[in-house]
Amino acid sequence: MGSRGCVEKDSSDVSRKSDSALTVISDPSTLPHIALLVIFSGSLYVAMNIDIFGSERQGSAMFVSLSLSYFLAALIRPTRPGRLLLTVETDVEGVLNRGYLVKGTTKTLPVIALASMIWYGLNAILTNENLNDLKIILAIMFIAMSLFQGLTLNLGWIEYGNKLRGRPSGSKSGAFSSVIRIVISLLVFAPLVWWFGYGAVNPVNADFSTNLAWFVFFLTIVLLGVLMERYTKSSREEPGVDGLARDRVFFLIFMTSCWHILSSWRRVPFTVDQSSFGLLLEEGILMSITVILAVWSLTKKGHKRGWKIFQGQSAVYWGVGFGLAYCGSVSSLTVLSEGSLMTTTAIGHAISATVMLAMCPMALSRVGISEELEEQLENTEPSLKPEIVPHHQADVVQEYDDDDIVEIVN
Repeated sequence: MGSRGCVEKDSSDVSRKSDSALTVISDPSTLPHIALLVIFSGSLYVAMNIDIFGSERQGSAMFVSLSLSYFLAALIRPTRPGRLLLTVETDVEGVLNRGYLVKGTTKTLPVIALASMIWYGLNAILTNENLNDLKIILAIMFIAMSLFQGLTLNLGWIEYGNKLRGRPSGSKSGAFSSVIRIVISLLVFAPLVWWFGYGAVNPVNADFSTNLAWFVFFLTIVLLGVLMERYTKSSREEPGVDGLARDRVFFLIFMTSCWHILSSWRRVPFTVDQSSFGLLLEEGILMSITVILAVWSLTKKGHKRGWKIFQGQSAVYWGVGFGLAYCGSVSSLTVLSEGSLMTTTAIGHAISATVMLAMCPMALSRVGISEELEEQLENTEPSLKPEIVPHHQADVVQEYDDDDIVEIVN
């Protein structure tokens, strides 16, 4: 009961803010930690690539220390000391003022201090050779991070689809609707290919190999569209569910995976060379979307199941910790591949796209269902219906068999 009192105030915030991912992410009380994610990710990536003061060897340890410190911060956030140490009081008007900047910087100091102690402990325990091994381990984790990114994006779209859930309706899975979805996909990605693939110049002036590369890309989108329409048809046409909601989620998952395919396609040698700044900007946008959807999913799951460490602002710290770990894996793999960010991120985008497309039917099976069925899927343990069996009589009902006769004698 003591911990309940510590989080009583926070639980009201959870119920108020759990419906909006952007509300949780942009909350002024945790916004300094989002800024810290951006600052440390960018600066440590640059430092590891140019090896400032041995940061190529120490960068991985710094990323691990920061990530672990935010995971610990997520655990203590629901408590009263966690609120006092980590969150900014929201009585400050606006965020672009000196008072908020001072308070925000102060609230990040406990995390930085904890990360510094973890980093010092790693250096005290590990040798220089072991620190290089840590960089290799973090680089190998890039595959797991890419898998997690694909799963997180699917979970985020599941939560979005359930938010739009309506009455049971039929899915628009006919040939005409399928063609419309594929055409919309081509129209959306055509200007992106023109900008990123052709460098915003007239495709007529491009050489044959470039035109062939991007023609194959559009052909891949069409073939994937046809294949995914067939692959997910049974999931979208399931009776008794909101088929229209499943159609929306299917299209969003398909478009997001195509974005990953486009990002991977741009990094192959036969396409136009991209600047490191442009790649970093794109990776930052994708990571931001992933963190937002991860926070939203954790908030929803934590709110449904009563897990305080995954509710409200605690989910922000889990998201920041994942973001730092992801950036650390990208940075480590980039250093090991001798600075080839294109090759590194191309593999990650291909893995994320594959996971999203492969798991699409399973994701759609959790969209558009009734609230009663959703609760049954969330709760795997059997339970008695409270309207049939009162709570104080449940033990009595379970104790006696049908043949038992109980006689009360004074």
